[in-house]
Amino acid sequence: MAKILVVDDEPNVSRSLALNLTVAGYQVQEAQSGEEAIRLAEKEIYDLVLCDLRLAKMNGIEVLHRIKQGSPDTEVLLMTAFAAVETAVQAMKAGAYDYIAKPFQHDELLLTVRKALEHNHLRLRVRLLEQRMRETYGIENMVAASASMQAVLRTVAALAGTDATVLITGESGTGKELVANAIHQLSAWRDQPFIAVNCGALPEQLLESELFGHVRGAFTGAMTNKRGLAEAANGGSLFLDEVGDAPLSIQVKLLRFIETGEIRRVGDTQLQYVKVRVITATNRDLQQMIRAGTFREDLYYRLNVIPLHIPPLRERRDDILLLAQHFLKKHAQRLKRRHLQLAPEAQSCLLQYNWPGNVRELSHAIEHAVTLSSHEILQPGDFPPQICQSVSFLEMFRKEKREDHPGSLAEVEKAYIFKVLQDTQWNQKQAGRILRLSKATLYRRLKEYGWHQRVKDT
Repeated sequence: MAKILVVDDEPNVSRSLALNLTVAGYQVQEAQSGEEAIRLAEKEIYDLVLCDLRLAKMNGIEVLHRIKQGSPDTEVLLMTAFAAVETAVQAMKAGAYDYIAKPFQHDELLLTVRKALEHNHLRLRVRLLEQRMRETYGIENMVAASASMQAVLRTVAALAGTDATVLITGESGTGKELVANAIHQLSAWRDQPFIAVNCGALPEQLLESELFGHVRGAFTGAMTNKRGLAEAANGGSLFLDEVGDAPLSIQVKLLRFIETGEIRRVGDTQLQYVKVRVITATNRDLQQMIRAGTFREDLYYRLNVIPLHIPPLRERRDDILLLAQHFLKKHAQRLKRRHLQLAPEAQSCLLQYNWPGNVRELSHAIEHAVTLSSHEILQPGDFPPQICQSVSFLEMFRKEKREDHPGSLAEVEKAYIFKVLQDTQWNQKQAGRILRLSKATLYRRLKEYGWHQRVKDT
């Protein structure tokens, strides 16, 4: 129940207001002077103060200033019998939510009060969400023990206070958007929007409209004017994920936008100007794309002011258990299972798996185990099958041969390559990543075994 303080030096007016607001379901107190209102506000936090502009000793603007000093989140609604534009401007500059002119209708008053309280509630919710964003994406919450990731975090920290364009590279699932958000949270733009756009998720025309907006009638289905995400990010950060997938026609417009802040909505003749901090990311080799003519060299150098490479999880195994414990705590709290632990055998599985899906796959694997397990100590069998199958492979191989040793190195290698190919549905690229073999080396093995015609080269 919202708490409202009514301040008016005419007792009949304050009592009438208090009665009406009480009947409407609010908790109401009265003050017959500005001084009394200040004393009450020092003891109690009000959601709304409804104050007359003209009081005997301390006017409403002074009351507003004093209350805002002690309780910045309290909304103040001023009442005046002398309605004028100057009064409204003065009230707004002083921090009032609005003002209402006497005499006012009962319904008009209740509507204005409700809007003021909704505004107060929305502002508090936004502040809470911003705090949660900082807690989630702040650099202090990025889990890393490996030297390579510590170097990444040092670079992220060094970017605080700058507005330099950043290009984040790394495989899918390494946490590029998490790093981008951390850069935003450390910047002077932190209280402004962070807008993410996946450049590979939309066809060319829709991507241009999504980024830069469109005017009514620009294309079939454009029924109204639409502001683009670049405009929505004005004053904040625009994160262009998978920028390597942007068509060449969009790349030209991106270059101009980044260099000048200039955008033109689809179908419009007018230019718009915005100021944003641009952060981009890709899992593709942009230099190779430049050589192939599919990515503009001038755009690459404009994006690559501060390069930041996120290594894959298989190359930073010191982070695996640390991240696993982080995700275990996160998912256990969400499902209210506070005492979950990883069995040593499960830890061994996690450490030895190659994580082709990187950190995202690890998070999903932990969530899978937490959701489906019925015991407090998570075992290998609680995880998705592919996680632990490579760990137990040699033991399975021994049993099949019914020997105490796994056989010759060549036999083990051939059998293991065969199993990985089966697990990846004979996808040569994915199998090579898991086996840590180059494409040429793996192909030689496949040709030697007579399997080269069975693989898919994607």
